[in-house]
Amino acid sequence: MNIQTVLIFIGLSFAYGQDRKITAKLNPGYNTYSTDITLVYVKCEGVSDTIHQIWDFTRHMPTVIFAVASVNSTLNVTWTDNAPKDLIMSEEPTYSFATAIDKIYEYDDLDDNGHIDPKFPQKPYPLDKIVWHLNESLLTDKEAMVHVYGMLNGRHGRREIINIKLDLIPFKDYAVDLPHLIHTANSTLFDISLVNLTTSKEYNASRYAIHLLLVSTDPETDTMHYTMRKSLDDEHTPGVFEIIEIKSPSLFEKGEGGYLQFRPVAYLQSTRGVASSTIARVSAFSRTSLPRYSTLKLFYSNLNTDLLVQDMFVSFGEAGDGYYKQHNYTAWSFTIGYGTPPIESFSFFVIMIISIGLGVPVVLALSGITYVLLRRYRHNNNRTRFTNED
Repeated sequence: MNIQTVLIFIGLSFAYGQDRKITAKLNPGYNTYSTDITLVYVKCEGVSDTIHQIWDFTRHMPTVIFAVASVNSTLNVTWTDNAPKDLIMSEEPTYSFATAIDKIYEYDDLDDNGHIDPKFPQKPYPLDKIVWHLNESLLTDKEAMVHVYGMLNGRHGRREIINIKLDLIPFKDYAVDLPHLIHTANSTLFDISLVNLTTSKEYNASRYAIHLLLVSTDPETDTMHYTMRKSLDDEHTPGVFEIIEIKSPSLFEKGEGGYLQFRPVAYLQSTRGVASSTIARVSAFSRTSLPRYSTLKLFYSNLNTDLLVQDMFVSFGEAGDGYYKQHNYTAWSFTIGYGTPPIESFSFFVIMIISIGLGVPVVLALSGITYVLLRRYRHNNNRTRFTNED
């Protein structure tokens, strides 16, 4: 591998590092420990700003809020009973972006294409009553992670479980599990799995979809932007060459704002692999309002700013896969972040292989040319020497 390739690789590593100092707290200001109360506050301090992140499950809807403010800004959480009473920032954020899951939809996919379509029967299952239990957590200056699970109110007498894992690391890396999305210091990984959900008897082709709320401090008359770009690199997610990004207006127009980033793939088994993958599909955006009893409402009611609130569906499946009941499992991941979405880069191993693959033929060609030139040179010298002797 040549020196230029090494320098390029090192440069990319530093460019995407974007290290921040993180401080993560579980239920800050809440004095009683309970596995049924989960609110994580992560303060991510950078050189020029601080990103305040709130991961909340206390008001039933899984919610992630990003609020960007100055380096010395703070956020304080006050409580009433088992839920936050107020989320008070020391200053008005310069920007904020958030997402929440408020419902799971079951739909009868009579076209067998994985799209949730209003023309076919569907049932919403609101998450406003679900209790989230903390399964595990890791809150250090190197990583902030929580894994929670909730049950859909014991429907049909069986354990119907929704697992959610949130994970943040303050540097660039790839997630451990497929589809190996990119972590950065400005983003958080959101992984959700629907396990053992019951399908309705009157539906012959049941699938499930996730209903996502998207919120940003952009003009309410604006809209989120959907973009799909091709990637030549499927090293981390074999066979998937597309990357979908949902960008806030500020990011789309000014290059700095909030985003969701994911690959259009979901998994039908807990052991993730190419054989157990299926397609994740995104609907169009619709305008909506903040749910009344939600952490989104609690936080944004304190801000004196414009607010864009939209929603969308993410559905899963493809023709001939047997629908949800074939596996009773669907898992999907995305990252929510602030700033410019990260771009994939080849790993050191791949760069080395490419360099060797390109370098060996070049070396062989140069060696051949050198050998021919040396042979001609020696041959010409010999002829000259014999001529002089005559």
